[in-house]
Amino acid sequence: MYLRFKISICLIVPVIVNSVNITSLGSFKVSNAAFVTLYENPNGADPKNKYDFVVSAFSAIPFATDTVQLVKGVGQYMSSVSGIKPEILTTQATWPNEAAGVPDAVFGKRMVIVPYGFILPFKTNGGLKLIDVSSDTPAGPYTITDDSTGQWFYHRVRWHDMDGDGDLDAVTCHAREPIFGSKASELLWLENPNGDVTFPWKTHVLGEGPDIFFEYTTLNSTDGPLNCIVVAQFFTKALSVYWTTDSKGLWSNTSAVKSRVIDATIGAVFEVKLDDVNNDGKVDLLVTNNGNNGSVFVYEIPDDFRTGQFIRHVIGTGYMPISTGNGKGAPGSSFTARVSNDTKPVIILSGDDNGSAYILTAKSQDKTNWDYTQTTVVTTGGETVGQLACADVDGDGKLELFVPSYSTSVVYVYRLDM
Repeated sequence: MYLRFKISICLIVPVIVNSVNITSLGSFKVSNAAFVTLYENPNGADPKNKYDFVVSAFSAIPFATDTVQLVKGVGQYMSSVSGIKPEILTTQATWPNEAAGVPDAVFGKRMVIVPYGFILPFKTNGGLKLIDVSSDTPAGPYTITDDSTGQWFYHRVRWHDMDGDGDLDAVTCHAREPIFGSKASELLWLENPNGDVTFPWKTHVLGEGPDIFFEYTTLNSTDGPLNCIVVAQFFTKALSVYWTTDSKGLWSNTSAVKSRVIDATIGAVFEVKLDDVNNDGKVDLLVTNNGNNGSVFVYEIPDDFRTGQFIRHVIGTGYMPISTGNGKGAPGSSFTARVSNDTKPVIILSGDDNGSAYILTAKSQDKTNWDYTQTTVVTTGGETVGQLACADVDGDGKLELFVPSYSTSVVYVYRLDM
């Protein structure tokens, strides 16, 4: 779970993955780089300024300073990656997780959301903080959580209008896993008070069990499309889906919220993403579990997700952490990347505690063929690689891949020519 300490030497070997040409662009230093995300700027006139780069960094040492850092217009540095020097946005979030850009429509200006906290001693008291990055000098952070019921930690936020009032609310999960005492996890949303960040936002709990990663989506049913939240339950070990039966698709009426366990047989579910993985015109679930023998799965979504069977395919398996122990596992997060809708997307995968990053490429364009070729993009020599990010950041029509090596305190950058 992105928690290692060993420092080693990175080995970079340019490779070609079927039709994907991978080129190393270099690396830059970020101590304990853990999660990276790319924040799109819809108003960026220069293609090289289209994306800002956000990275969270943390230490397991009690009372050590953790940071969230930013590189504005990261695409302008692709010819000189080693010269990238992120600016520190905040040191006031302990164990920051998936820090990410907030859609500009939420506040009418550029903001970053920081979910923070984890199970480590002295770092369990988490929350959600907002940072205003619309000017040269960051403002904040502003804490919008008020967890009077205990010390919760947060990992991800998605933005949707949950109550139909016209503004976007913060959808998230939180959990607590104390060594002693009661454990709990919840799916919830925080009600946006018309963009006011000067006080905590009202919390609405949707269900118990979801804890870390999830995605908001719309899925088909015999009653038409329904608003859904698909959740990867790490501590409670299940892949589940929540939906609302409200006639307007709202979540404010909790009696209209229903849920279903999709699969409770694969152990600690780490990540879930949605895409048409086999290019058959239907969206699938891309899922990873995390442990001493982890796997990558694709679930085909039935015509009615509420009652139909989710058909599971194993895309890759046998991922193991470099060393065993509490909290160590592999693989980490995965996502799809494509430059053409005519072919299956590639799957980009973090190895988490096996210290590597991978690309999985379909062996066939046959929609019924689920065989993949795996190629290692980088083996860092350290124990942990964090959450990856990928986009065309410089407007050249090719994707750039950012690989944070937590253990070696660098971020590696690659160009993918597909």
